[in-house]
Amino acid sequence: MVAALRDRGVTVHIVYKGNHNPDGATYESFAVPGLSLGNAHRRSIRRLRYLSKFFKEHDLVSVFYLSDWGFYDEAIAEGRLALWPWGSDICPPPGAPQETPRLRSRRQDMFHGAHAIASCSHWFADQIGNYAGIETDRVGVVPLGVDLDLFKPAAQPVSEPIVGFLKGFGPAYGARGLIEAMPEIVAQCPDARFDMVGSGGGLQSCRQLANELNVSDRIRWISPVPHERVQQLLQRWCVSVIPSVVESFGVAALESSACGVPVVATRVGGLPETVIDGQTGILTTPDDCSSLARAVVTLLNDADHRLEMGRVGRDFVANRFEWNSCVDSWLSFFEDAASGGLDLASPANTGAAVQKTLRHSL
Repeated sequence: MVAALRDRGVTVHIVYKGNHNPDGATYESFAVPGLSLGNAHRRSIRRLRYLSKFFKEHDLVSVFYLSDWGFYDEAIAEGRLALWPWGSDICPPPGAPQETPRLRSRRQDMFHGAHAIASCSHWFADQIGNYAGIETDRVGVVPLGVDLDLFKPAAQPVSEPIVGFLKGFGPAYGARGLIEAMPEIVAQCPDARFDMVGSGGGLQSCRQLANELNVSDRIRWISPVPHERVQQLLQRWCVSVIPSVVESFGVAALESSACGVPVVATRVGGLPETVIDGQTGILTTPDDCSSLARAVVTLLNDADHRLEMGRVGRDFVANRFEWNSCVDSWLSFFEDAASGGLDLASPANTGAAVQKTLRHSL
C-alpha cells in the first residue's frame, strides 16, 4: 500500500511502536519527548504536544490498528484523523488478553472523534459500529486488493492433490481444525498431501496433533515466505483452506482465487464476502472438521469442478478486488478525509487525485 500511494504522488511518513520502515516512506519510532530544560512539562502535556504536532504538519493522521496512541479531543482538534481498525483490536481471537475497560473507553473515544473510519468488509463495518456505538453508515467499506499480475494461475493445471494452508498458527486461524480433518480426507483421497505455511505460538501443538493423528508424513511444514513468493505456493495447490475462527476480511482467499485455486473456508466474519459459496469455493460450518473434510474431498475428487471454480474465482477478484482499483478507492478515501469532504457512506466518490501528505501510524 505504501509503495502504491507513493506512486500516486502521496508522501507517507510512518510512526510505529517498533522498527518498521517499508520502501517508499519515511519513518520514526513513536516516542513522547522526555523531560528537558526546554520541555519541563508533565508527561500528559508533552504527549499532547507531540501528537498535536503530527496534525499540524500533515494533511491527515491515519491510524491502523487501534493501540492506545492518545489521539483524543485536544490533539484531534488540531487536524483530521482517519481510523482503520485491523480486526483483532475489535474482535479479539480466542485466548487473546481481555481488553481493559480503560482501553475500550479510549478506543471508543477515538471512534467518536475521528473524521473518517474505514473497514475492509461490510461484516467488519457492522462490528465497528456495534463496538463503538456509532451508526454503521459512518464506516466506509474500502477493501484490500490483489495484484493480478503477481497472483495468477499456474501455467499448467495442477494434478498433484496438494491442500494448502497459509494463515499461520495463531488461535484465530483454525489450523488445528484442518489437521483434525486430515484423517478423513486421507481416507477418501489416499494421495492427498498438505502444505502448512506460517508460524505462531500454536505451531508446536499442531505438529504434536499431527503426530497423534498419524498424518505427519502427509504434511510439509513451511516457514513464512515473503509476500512476493506466496503465489509460488498457491500455484502448487488444488485447494486452499482457510478454517478461521474469526476473520475480518480474507485477503488470502482472494489471492488464492486470483491464482485459480478454489477455497474451502469457514462461514465466519468477512470470509463470505471473499469466498462465494458454490462458485469460488465452499463455505463450511465453523468448528466442524467433518464438514471441512467433505468440502476438501469434494474438490479433490472433481478436477473439472475445481478448474471451473478457479476460473470463476479469478474473474470475481478481477471484477471486485483488482489492486489498482482498490488503491484508487483508498486514495479517494484518504483525500476526502483530509479535505473534510468525505461522504462516509460512499468513500470512493472523488475525482482526480491531488497530492496529499499522509502520516500513517502502523
